[in-house]
Amino acid sequence: MRLPQLLAFAVGGLPFDLGANAVKQLAYPIYNIVLGVNPALVGAMLMIVRIWDACTDPIMGWISDNTRTRWGRRRPYIAAGAVLCAICFPLIWWVPRGAGHGLATTYFCVTALAFYTAFTVYCVPYVTLAFEMSPNYNERTRIFAVRNVFTSLAGLVGIWAFRAAYWDGFDDAVQGIRAVGLAIGGIFLVCGLCPALFTNERYMRLVKDQVKLQFFPSFKHTFANRPFRILLTMTLTIIFGVFTFDALGVYVNTYYVCGGDVKQAATLMGLSGTVRLFCTWAYLPIVTMLSARVGKVNALRFCLGMGILASISKWFLFRPEWPYMQLLLPILISPASSGFWLLVNSMKADVCDLDELESGVRREGAYAAISSWVQKFAASLTFLLTGLVLVVTGFQQSLGGDQSAGTLLMLRLAFCIMPATVFTIGLIMLRKYDLGPARMKQIRADLEGRRMRV
Repeated sequence: MRLPQLLAFAVGGLPFDLGANAVKQLAYPIYNIVLGVNPALVGAMLMIVRIWDACTDPIMGWISDNTRTRWGRRRPYIAAGAVLCAICFPLIWWVPRGAGHGLATTYFCVTALAFYTAFTVYCVPYVTLAFEMSPNYNERTRIFAVRNVFTSLAGLVGIWAFRAAYWDGFDDAVQGIRAVGLAIGGIFLVCGLCPALFTNERYMRLVKDQVKLQFFPSFKHTFANRPFRILLTMTLTIIFGVFTFDALGVYVNTYYVCGGDVKQAATLMGLSGTVRLFCTWAYLPIVTMLSARVGKVNALRFCLGMGILASISKWFLFRPEWPYMQLLLPILISPASSGFWLLVNSMKADVCDLDELESGVRREGAYAAISSWVQKFAASLTFLLTGLVLVVTGFQQSLGGDQSAGTLLMLRLAFCIMPATVFTIGLIMLRKYDLGPARMKQIRADLEGRRMRV
């Protein structure tokens, strides 16, 4: 694959990751800590909008699979979605000054629904395009590795965005988050258009005369794929355990490590995100080479094992007497956080080849849509679960740095133990996945023996 096309595709990973994570990263700090909205209510609204987002994904995948234009099946939607996201994302943070909790909650729900509708138009075709970039087993991993360089940048943007809203040049955090929202909207526009304008769709000629897929039969067949079900179940488990409880990190930092000092906590999280970025960049080529040498399954086992070790280490690294010790966490967690998604996404591209071998049909859009639907549906529930966990621990935003010792203990335990547990469950699930290098080589040979090379 030519480098310019690879980079054009990979740049789209920046708005892709921002769309998936930035709203959650900012919703609790802005709507709860700054505006004082109940965290359980914030979680409920996040759950509602992400369920909507998840439900629209299968529809978008089906539309994308059945689209035939001179520009391809995916790229027109990627372009439209990028423009719409650039408009809708800043609106989420333009909450009216002086709005009561009810009005602020309603405003957030309405604007977030608009944004996530636009994001579906962008993200499903973008993920689908990723599955089509190469037919080569190892090159697929390299493609996602380059993309993950840019998705890791998105994590840095998201984690520093909260601190940027507190810049002394702004009158207050409300003005600050409005400016930050506009800047992120610009990223959606510029980077989101790159894969639409500067890539090609490899399978476009192959599917030109393919029969249009029916909605329900197509997705029923997708769910019937056993390796795909294993990947989905493992992903679902990781999301529930990691996303729900990693979100507690902002509270552990703010109220345990920093004693209620929001600015210091935001600075620590920004520094941690910066270190994590460089650790991610360092680990991506290592995981890619490991995958090429021992296969994706064994490389994924390594990543999950590092996730267990990193989760346990949080107990010792997040300490008020040594606040900067937590900067060591990215060294341990980066293989799990970036390597897991790198390898699982590459493995889903392999699943699409198995499906073509068995059915004679290319339906990457269905696989991308179902993957996105499951991930978003699970993530939507974690928004509610995070809020409920905060309520169960006895956390009260009005107490500031005077949270009870019992509340802080429960927050720390949940922050450490639950992610370690689900990484362990993921290792167990992986034992039944059987699409290794040898089998994928045979599948590609069989496919190219009966249709054109791609």
